[in-house]
Amino acid sequence: MGNSMVVDWNDQLKNQFIKDKCIEHDLLGSIEIYTYIPDDQVKIFSKTLQLMDQQYFIEKTKLNHPNLFRALFIEKCSNFCSRDQDRYRIYYDYPGEETLETLMKKKQKPFYESAIWSIIFQVVDCAEYLQNQFKSISNISLNTLYPKEKNLKILEVNHLFNIISSYDQALQNCISILSPEQIDQLERNVRFPQINNFKSDVYAFGIVLLCLTTKSDFKSFYNQFNQLEKNNIFQSLQTIKINYSELLQGLIQKMLIDDPEERQSWIDLKKFLDPYKLLQEQEQPFYLDVKLCPQITPQVPLVQSPQKNQINQFIPNQPQIVNLTQSNLQTLWLPGVSNNNQIQHIQQGYQSNIIYGSEYSPQLMNPQQLIYNHNALTNYQSPQINNQGNKFIQQSPGSQKGIDYVQPTLNIRQE
Repeated sequence: MGNSMVVDWNDQLKNQFIKDKCIEHDLLGSIEIYTYIPDDQVKIFSKTLQLMDQQYFIEKTKLNHPNLFRALFIEKCSNFCSRDQDRYRIYYDYPGEETLETLMKKKQKPFYESAIWSIIFQVVDCAEYLQNQFKSISNISLNTLYPKEKNLKILEVNHLFNIISSYDQALQNCISILSPEQIDQLERNVRFPQINNFKSDVYAFGIVLLCLTTKSDFKSFYNQFNQLEKNNIFQSLQTIKINYSELLQGLIQKMLIDDPEERQSWIDLKKFLDPYKLLQEQEQPFYLDVKLCPQITPQVPLVQSPQKNQINQFIPNQPQIVNLTQSNLQTLWLPGVSNNNQIQHIQQGYQSNIIYGSEYSPQLMNPQQLIYNHNALTNYQSPQINNQGNKFIQQSPGSQKGIDYVQPTLNIRQE
């Protein structure tokens, strides 16, 4: 039989699941929830839909990643037909109702930094998996990320539940998280934008992280016309270091670079973050010791995005708008480099999966002092990452070879 497994869902539902309740879910609409009898923390849901065929659902079943909700089973309802559509009942993992947005609103203290890094590692790992399959998430926001007991879960664009992309939401006059290049296409009334969706998703995730680290609503970074409020973004970036490390602050700044030619893709980010992920798995709070933000050296001519040519309006009592580019990041936000080139093992408690509470962060250096550490970057190794014409220059905190990812089997119990 190998690693394959055939699941008889009719038998599973009859003998191992009990129907719990019917609810109206914020994103999924009207659904029925079933609870797994051996473990009441495991739930799935079903929804009845009219579909042309099963192909879209079948494509969803091929996505197999621990941070995605699984498409489990589809069955045709008997004796029903409407024009070219049949009625089907589909079964999915149940996301629950608590999102990062609802969790953030309930919290009074900042998130642990370890929790922020856990979110980063999981989202980047999942998005890189999708990028390798030429698929994008396309709707990253606080209300599509679900903190579960074992894994963060991502509810990507799914037409079965009318979960549309952030760009399509903006076309319907809704304020949504858009990248600068998406905003440019939106202002031109482009229905299907010709952009790098992976890099737009990276920008959207940068906004999500900015919200989590500053406890802000994403709408504070956009105006009523879905244009970026760059002054607010700039000021919020400066406040991150009050509670968090320079490494985290620098990473978010890199995600929010205006020009997509300079911004990294998910593949780039994962290759950079893998050594740090290994340290977290070893319960070493690397962010308390490492003072090095990755410097990105473009290898191709940079193409300015249209937003850079716009005249910035001066707002009284606020700093002038600063476009986030690679060149000014090197001047304004280059983190300091510790004199100790080796990462020491820090002997203290570390809770990698705890999301509640606050965590101590060391006093960070004045940004003006950090400018003089630019030459220190030459002391660090520079593994080449050739994707979209960019490379990282970084200190490698650990082995580049992490634990191989093993695709989970379609078991009922989440592993």
